[in-house]
Amino acid sequence: MTSAPSVRLTPISGKFWRIVWQDRLHTVLDGVLSPEGRLHHSGQKALYISPSPDWAAMAVDAYIRADDPPRLLVELEVTDAKVVDLRDADICHAIGVKVATAGVPWQPERQQGKPATSWQASDAVRRTGADGLIYPARSYPDRWHVVLHRWNELGAVRISDAGRAQPWSKSKP
Repeated sequence: MTSAPSVRLTPISGKFWRIVWQDRLHTVLDGVLSPEGRLHHSGQKALYISPSPDWAAMAVDAYIRADDPPRLLVELEVTDAKVVDLRDADICHAIGVKVATAGVPWQPERQQGKPATSWQASDAVRRTGADGLIYPARSYPDRWHVVLHRWNELGAVRISDAGRAQPWSKSKP
């Protein structure tokens, strides 16, 4: 059995945002509903958040449908997360992935019945024991998001609802 790679963890704290269905506001801290996504699979826990409301809007943009129910933009407070920053080539090398791995479009691979390449990055981060990871946006190199793999459990990052939720629509982030 191999041991988890030792990597430099980036501490993050502060305000982050998530967009959720209005009728699912009570589950905002529960994480994803789907058993797989860009950086989670096989029912793994994942909580995707963004450091700005605009970036959160861009993150969900591809998933918006005309007949979607109303959504809310929710402000969250993150305290003492320790994450792996996948924008750093040296860190990626240390965990055995390329910087671009997290950005490989996952849905076309899944439609072909293949495992998503992006899962290699999230699985490598999970092996480090970090709370989650920072990943770069595919479409804008300066934009980034966070996915937490563990939160609000013993020894993990604390995340709480900051109590501010506002109506959100694609036309008005």
